[in-house]
Amino acid sequence: MASPSEPSSASDTRSAEPWTAGRIIVNASTYNERDNIATLIDRVLAARPDLHMLVIDDDSPDGTGQIALEKTATEPRLHVLVRHGRRGLGSAILEGLHEARRRGFEIAVYMDADMSHDPDDIPRLLIAMEPPGGTPADLAIGSRRVPGGKTLGWPLSREVTSRLVCWFTRWVLGVPVRDGSGGFRAVRLSLLDRIAAPESRGYAFQEDLLWRLHRAGARIVEVPITFTDRTHGSSKADFAETRRSIGDLLRLARRTWLGC
Repeated sequence: MASPSEPSSASDTRSAEPWTAGRIIVNASTYNERDNIATLIDRVLAARPDLHMLVIDDDSPDGTGQIALEKTATEPRLHVLVRHGRRGLGSAILEGLHEARRRGFEIAVYMDADMSHDPDDIPRLLIAMEPPGGTPADLAIGSRRVPGGKTLGWPLSREVTSRLVCWFTRWVLGVPVRDGSGGFRAVRLSLLDRIAAPESRGYAFQEDLLWRLHRAGARIVEVPITFTDRTHGSSKADFAETRRSIGDLLRLARRTWLGC
């Protein structure tokens, strides 16, 4: 994968070095999640004793990054990057994947920080990546759209939008998965070296990365999860971001069908 277009800055705030060695890391990208971040960190690190966690915070005005940094004092498996001068969900996910790869991790799980993804599902994603006696996967998606998966607490408008995007990913972009927009995933980091960096830095990042991984021959599996709408904080999506994401998806469709 090409290096991020928005590289780390000398002005960024980072947790202490050195990192202890690890193989699997869980990444959470945050912006104004002070009501959720401490609970999320505790639950992620409790999910398996071998997990590390990286919080990538976009300099949240509400102090989310500072809360995470304070928790590193008592948790050596927790690492924090507070980014200054750049923002965006896709950008943060991509930078976190690069950081994990650079640090020698083999698998990265990335998830939302608003508690809509259940940290207790992390071990299930990892088992899907490396099933005992089975074929390893390159990407495991925590899926709301396969049998056993569901969403709770969504308004009808959001459910319809999500289903349309998943339909578009499957039938227009040609990626054979049912939940192409899901943001709870485990990725084998070595495969990222074989793809160009996704161009989308917003919410269409999920479909963009998935499209590239599929075209690179990744073995993709879906694991049923229950997605629960946030109870604290508010969604960061707005009309401008929705419009940009639609444009990004249409550009991917043009490349899929016209090769340009």
